[in-house]
Amino acid sequence: MEQAYRGHPLVIFFVLAFAITWVVWVPRAAGVPLGILGQVWTWIPALAALLTAALTGGRGAVRDLGARLVRWRVGWQWYAVVILGPAVFSLAVAGVYVLLGGSWAAALPPVLLGEAPLVMLPLFFVILTVTDGLGEELAWRGFALPRLLLQHNALVASLILGVLWALWHLPLIWTEGASMYQQPIWLMLVDIPANSVLFTWVFLHTRGSVLLAMLLHGAANLFNVSPNVISAGDLTLPLLAVAAKGLLIVVLILVAGPNLARGPRPETLPQT
Repeated sequence: MEQAYRGHPLVIFFVLAFAITWVVWVPRAAGVPLGILGQVWTWIPALAALLTAALTGGRGAVRDLGARLVRWRVGWQWYAVVILGPAVFSLAVAGVYVLLGGSWAAALPPVLLGEAPLVMLPLFFVILTVTDGLGEELAWRGFALPRLLLQHNALVASLILGVLWALWHLPLIWTEGASMYQQPIWLMLVDIPANSVLFTWVFLHTRGSVLLAMLLHGAANLFNVSPNVISAGDLTLPLLAVAAKGLLIVVLILVAGPNLARGPRPETLPQT
């Protein structure tokens, strides 16, 4: 039995991540009042990753996760990419939307339109980084991606992970009040895998750093790089964002090929 689960870490991880999350999310989507329990989900994927690492890889796998979490020596330019890149991306997409006849009020990230002063942006960024960023990235990029990279090239690994990452969010489409509420399923299944490819590109160039992935996740959520559907039937803004991500991915593939990086990146592989 021990050998059986040690040989299938990805299966065990995804089963745990989905099961523990959905046991809360599905009833909440159905309208069951869960109170604070319905909000406690942020760190569930990270918990699933830690449990699976300990179960299938022992102390070595857990140490690997910890090492990725504090891997900060990656070059200052990558901090600029992960923190400022999402803001530049969202503003560029908003600009194209306005050129097509839309309004800045509809296109700009909500954080730039709210009543909170801009001086609060760093605080919002830190909160999103240690909640959504830490809770998800220790799992998707810290645990799952390195193991997928053992079996597939970076592009294929990213798309596999991206589809599973998207499906994990599925109950939110039917959860009133959630940011993805009433979003078309097909849009999520295109947008999140595209995000996954871009996250992998950063991961490969930052020595497999979960810390940088967390910062990217926090900034992406802060600046809304996956904009919501503005109104019923109006998919212009989210489709522009998806198209822009697709263009970036095409450029990456043309420059670096399906491995999204030149040369080996041994530190992106799991140490057990």
